[in-house]
Amino acid sequence: MVEGKGGGAVTGGADVSDLALSVVAPCYNEARNLGELVLRLNKVFAHKGLAGEIVLVNDGSRDDTGAVIDRLAAENANVVGVHHPHNRGIEAGWRSGLERARGEYVCFIDADLQNVPEDVWRLYREIRHSHADLVQGCRSTIGRLKDGRYLLSRGLNLVLNLLFGMSARDNKSGFVLARRDTLADVLAHRFRYAYYQTLVRVAAEAKGYTVREVETLFESRLLGESFMPRLPVGVIARSMVDLARGFVEFRLRPQRERPLAEFLAGREDLPRPSPPRGWRRLLWRTFFATMPLHAWMITRRAEEHYHDLARTQWLPPPAVRELQERRLRKLVLHAYRHVAYYRERMAALGLRPEQIATLDDLARLPLLSKEDVREHLYFDLLADNKDNRQVLKITTSGSTGEPFVCYADRGQLEMRWAATLRSMEWTGYRFGDRQARLWHQTIGMTWHQVLRERLDAWLSRRIFVPAFEMSENDVERALGRLRSHQPVLVDGYAECFSYLADYARRRRLPAIRPRGIISSAQVLPDEHRSAIESAFGTHVFDKYGSREFSGIAYECDAHQGHHVVAENYVVEVLTGGRPTPPGEVGEVVVTDLNNFCMPLIRYRIGDLAVAMDPAEACPCGRGLPRLGRIEGRVQSMILGAAGRVVPGSLFLHLFKDYNHAIRQFQVVQDAAGSVTLRIVKAPRFDDAILAEAIAVLRRYLGAETRIDVEFVDTIPLVRTGKRQVSLSRVRIDFQELAAADERGREG
Repeated sequence: MVEGKGGGAVTGGADVSDLALSVVAPCYNEARNLGELVLRLNKVFAHKGLAGEIVLVNDGSRDDTGAVIDRLAAENANVVGVHHPHNRGIEAGWRSGLERARGEYVCFIDADLQNVPEDVWRLYREIRHSHADLVQGCRSTIGRLKDGRYLLSRGLNLVLNLLFGMSARDNKSGFVLARRDTLADVLAHRFRYAYYQTLVRVAAEAKGYTVREVETLFESRLLGESFMPRLPVGVIARSMVDLARGFVEFRLRPQRERPLAEFLAGREDLPRPSPPRGWRRLLWRTFFATMPLHAWMITRRAEEHYHDLARTQWLPPPAVRELQERRLRKLVLHAYRHVAYYRERMAALGLRPEQIATLDDLARLPLLSKEDVREHLYFDLLADNKDNRQVLKITTSGSTGEPFVCYADRGQLEMRWAATLRSMEWTGYRFGDRQARLWHQTIGMTWHQVLRERLDAWLSRRIFVPAFEMSENDVERALGRLRSHQPVLVDGYAECFSYLADYARRRRLPAIRPRGIISSAQVLPDEHRSAIESAFGTHVFDKYGSREFSGIAYECDAHQGHHVVAENYVVEVLTGGRPTPPGEVGEVVVTDLNNFCMPLIRYRIGDLAVAMDPAEACPCGRGLPRLGRIEGRVQSMILGAAGRVVPGSLFLHLFKDYNHAIRQFQVVQDAAGSVTLRIVKAPRFDDAILAEAIAVLRRYLGAETRIDVEFVDTIPLVRTGKRQVSLSRVRIDFQELAAADERGREG
């Protein structure tokens, strides 16, 4: 006898590797049924070629059940015994058996042979075929004794369906099969229950798991002793108490997932955020209490996520990686079960979800392009278990004007909102401080969305300064609004800040001096950063994000790279399909760890960034990985003569010395080796300066590159309010391009 976890004694035979299924049977006074149960289950395993084990849990039996279990364990290498010193109930038996089980899937079955052992195979086949999270055996009426217990069972099933808004045929059946982690989660609950087995289906659906029913035979008990007395008055009374508690836990106050809370359990060394005080505390509580009224699908659970993120940022890098890998395993398993696109591609590669266990394993999965998303969006990229009431459609114009659509679920929206608030605090901002945003406030919104946006801005003490069009006439008004509002934090488009900074410098206007500026949406060259900081008298904190994900990475006050929101995303920087060496430019590939309605795994967002050494610590002390300088979009890369490739960000550097003559410019490419240079003239423009600028341009694009010049009155902004410095309509695959370049150097 070997002492097992939880104080129970465990016996068993040799180790069984690669187990597909563990069958767990709690036993109370079942000595005469166990031999046949083991015999019939082993026949099922042998007949179906299934690697299985049987875990028998002696729950304080008063007959010879314990001795019989020990004998069966000695005679059968795949039988394991677990012993409770006293009777603890079916749920405790499930827990002990689940803890000891080693199979990928686990089936709970009664030991009294009323559940037919042969039906275990039918449950297993169903879960593998349907990819449901949990399969429940629905007790057939064929041959079933219609006695008082039957009537009580049917009545309880009706009450459960009415209370919890379900339509299950046999809600309280404890004959269930699922993966180990799923069952462990289903068995986690807040209240104490006498007969939690009655609420297994309720708990599973409340936690978002998909459940399939399989009709199974149900035999009359022939041998052994049931825990249910003939007049179950006490059982009924305790069951009613269980129903009341379950209604509160799973219907009135369902416990929503906090993906970081479990990982943080026991880590008291991590600092907690200081709660707001005084009027800020009142504003904080009002903001979150009214959140469904002013936030798009976001509930006050975002507050919990914020508190978790405020602590996880201080985890050391190895712990951050461990957290990401835990979340990645759950995401990949979900995608395999519920998203046909990933299931089919993994099957084609001969991959199982358990083979993607680490960040390094991600490389085994294919990259996901925007074209892949467009092609498969409405066929097989959306999860088959999504809750449509908690899904938001997100549309972006795309870098070439072609609309791009994706979907995000409530959990993703709430996590990214919390990450945004955390990043704002990196600038010195605190909730309740005045804010300003250089953005479009209501473009593309319905009237009720406009109301929500304005209420949210009022509660956040935030004003909007129009950024969709910036002209000389509007700049003075914009700067005046900023100066009168006196914001602690201003965020908006990098180009808008550059335009305002240039205007303020030329007019020698006094600095507004907010505590920080968050620049986003466009590349921020060093010279533009310096000009903005000088004109506004503050520091710029660059943000890297997208419509699909919102903020992906942010600068801290050390300004040494962008910290990835690693709790939400895994970000790879790749060249030729492999990790880019630190200090070099690669393509950004993002895996969203939160969005389960439409998983984006290894998604090619279309941007270029400089890779950073993950072993190099940031002076700020945060353990989050970092990205270096953001170089712009892949689609902004220009192909010059003789195979030369120039990133779009280079043009910002090339033309910075010609601001006096060229107010705005854009490089457009429709064919390799040929570009059109669009120019908006400044007052001091002349042909000699243009010729000099073109000569500099040829130095990088190649002397044979054709350069046509087109003078325009303005460079139009795209729908989101951004202006693109360069735009290529030539298809460029950075991974193929980089791999070809590397092969050329090797040759």
